[in-house]
Amino acid sequence: MKTKFLYHITLLLILLGCASCHTTKFVPEGEYLLDKVKIESDVPDYRTYDLKLYVRQLPNYKMLGIGKFMLGMYNLAGHDSTKWINRFLRKMGEEPVIFDSTLVFKTDREFNKLLINKGYINAAVTSEITRKNNKKANVVYRIRGNMPYRIRQYDAEIEDDSIAQIFEQDKILEAKSLVKEGMLFDRNQLDAERIRIAASLRDHGYYAFKKDYISYEADTALNAAAVDLTLKLHSSQTLLPSGNYAEVLHKKYYYDKIQIYLDYDPLKRTGIANYPKKDSISINGYTIFYQGNKPSLRTRTLLDKCFIQPQKEYSQTREEATYSAFSALTALSSAHLQFNEKQRNDSSLLDCFILATPARKQSISYSIEGTNTTGDIGAAMSLNYVHKNLFRGSESFYLRLRGASEAITRNTIYSEYSSSESLLGNVEWGVEAAIRIPKFILPRISISDDWKLRMQTYTEFALSYNDQKRIEFDRRLLSGGIRYNWQKRDRLSTLHRLNLLNIDYIYLPRIDSLFYNYLPRNAKSFGYTNQFIVGTSYSFTHTTFDPMQKQRNAHSLRFSVESAGNLLYAASSLLKWKKDDEGYYQLFNTYYAQFVKGDFDYSKTIVIDKQNSLAWRVGGGIGYPYGNSKVLPFEKRYYSGGANSVRAWSVRELGPGSYVPNAESTFAHQAGDIKLDLNFEYRSRFFWKLEAAAFIDAGNVWTIKNYEEQPGGQFKLDTFYKQIAIGYGLGLRLDFDFFLVRLDCGWKAYDPAKQGADAWAILHPNFKNNWAWHIAIGYPF
Repeated sequence: MKTKFLYHITLLLILLGCASCHTTKFVPEGEYLLDKVKIESDVPDYRTYDLKLYVRQLPNYKMLGIGKFMLGMYNLAGHDSTKWINRFLRKMGEEPVIFDSTLVFKTDREFNKLLINKGYINAAVTSEITRKNNKKANVVYRIRGNMPYRIRQYDAEIEDDSIAQIFEQDKILEAKSLVKEGMLFDRNQLDAERIRIAASLRDHGYYAFKKDYISYEADTALNAAAVDLTLKLHSSQTLLPSGNYAEVLHKKYYYDKIQIYLDYDPLKRTGIANYPKKDSISINGYTIFYQGNKPSLRTRTLLDKCFIQPQKEYSQTREEATYSAFSALTALSSAHLQFNEKQRNDSSLLDCFILATPARKQSISYSIEGTNTTGDIGAAMSLNYVHKNLFRGSESFYLRLRGASEAITRNTIYSEYSSSESLLGNVEWGVEAAIRIPKFILPRISISDDWKLRMQTYTEFALSYNDQKRIEFDRRLLSGGIRYNWQKRDRLSTLHRLNLLNIDYIYLPRIDSLFYNYLPRNAKSFGYTNQFIVGTSYSFTHTTFDPMQKQRNAHSLRFSVESAGNLLYAASSLLKWKKDDEGYYQLFNTYYAQFVKGDFDYSKTIVIDKQNSLAWRVGGGIGYPYGNSKVLPFEKRYYSGGANSVRAWSVRELGPGSYVPNAESTFAHQAGDIKLDLNFEYRSRFFWKLEAAAFIDAGNVWTIKNYEEQPGGQFKLDTFYKQIAIGYGLGLRLDFDFFLVRLDCGWKAYDPAKQGADAWAILHPNFKNNWAWHIAIGYPF
């Protein structure tokens, strides 16, 4: 099967490669195919990719940097458009880019505008067109930045004393300024500074202030490449009864009425005037209108999420925080803020109206999914129930029932259980329940208003039960925990999670004697036995990846730390519990695990152009058992290989270290306490929704201690680098925008489980048995 798959992929690439060689098949006489575009630039502020975004016409792209395979697919079609196969090939492929000289001159102008805005006012842009006899044309753009203009001196003229005082107090033109002396005379940066200053002033009550009230005066008389820049803040204008305009000082606004409209339906109401005010609650200057017998959300919940305060000055930050907080409430489907300006004596006031549209309280859904656990293929089904406003505080209650079955594929010690290699051996069911509260539940600990303003917080109480029946053992897991999540309102891509208390109870009512006898000795005592895991963990994740903006560089960072068993061990010692015969404490006649563990993962995607990108990842982790444990619990140990690790190996078939598996090995032998993953991948759009990839992976797992059942598995500074496995491969992905189906095939290049020259599998490739393939959802990193 593997050989046939590889044969068909190779044949397809050869056909497309041959077709792409005859690239001018559909180029009309007298026209030219745009073959190459080259940019030569001495401007250090822009990469070639950044400049290519301004090129009006680019050639057909090269997949994996090798050939124009999409153009090749188009060229495989015949000239008869009535045949379906020709229409299909043309639709899947990419038609030839016919050279247009007018677009070259438009590109020259685009480069000039770009460079002038960046401060390269004296830049020179030229282009050279080369037409060849083979109906192909090449274009070279040459950009010379010459001496750029820089800001020599930066000052401000502000006639409004109140605003000048704010500038002084907040150091708006000092530490927080985006404009610095010595920087390029960058017009985009200057405009960003106008936006920043306007937002800062709106935070101080100037509701109507816009960036248009700010301008710059540039003086270049002293030096040809230096600019003396003066920021000017203009007065507002008001219309007089005579019809003329007069300059006046900017007004500072204060909140007056703050009204919250619950149960607002924008499809039925054309405005607040048509909202039937059946009942209301007034408290501390706030008025809450509602439709039913009582408000659908508790008053305290609403006021905790409203950062706009009566009689206080207007603040854009507080307005945005209020909108964010109301929008995050699961009990609401949407929230909108409206303002009404008014004058009272000499005061400028704002009435604020918060329109809250309720969401459906309850929902039931189901899902069917394919599974692949340690190489075993199966299917799972889940039934999900959600209540979005359990106690009228926008508390979300989640209940999930899940069942799964997997076919075990083993050709080891389990063969005596069946004459077939495929056994319907994994059956699993479970139930999960959780309550998510949109605030921190911290007894006797107060949270500052500034924290609430900046942070979006949640508290989660979770409980789950899982029952798993495998051919090797039956396993039951009861888990519960208290979790805190928080993230900045203006930076939702960064998430902090603290599992304040996490309790797992693992119970094995049955374990197969044959499997048990082949387990490592420590795994028998600590990995496959009844056990408590009681601990605390913290994780941090940050990503700049946006699925709606794939054409930009992105990176992600994740790290976590976990500790378990310390409180129980301290209690055991203080209370002088009796140890068992092996010298370990027990809780209710059950061992409890004690360890510390840390994980780290960093990945980056670099966009080359619209069709090609590079991605790399560095990841790893380390866990250390101590005190009441000799080995990490099985669930906490690391394994290597699989769709998201070193893809030349299947799951749990690599390591630890140079360990050589044998007929008596189980998957418990190929696990460790230390993990390293190094991945590099070149991604290129193929045609239609298909994407191709070429990758190199490296990594392994190791044990911290020298376990006799895992010879060669211990991490040692002088040998570990010789035990890093290396693999390479190709991948094919189907990108549906919202999710991606991935097929990767990896070949072994260096196998640390072998010795001498045999370890370098790349020197004698065996495409029949020396590779692994994986089906997965999403990118590996």
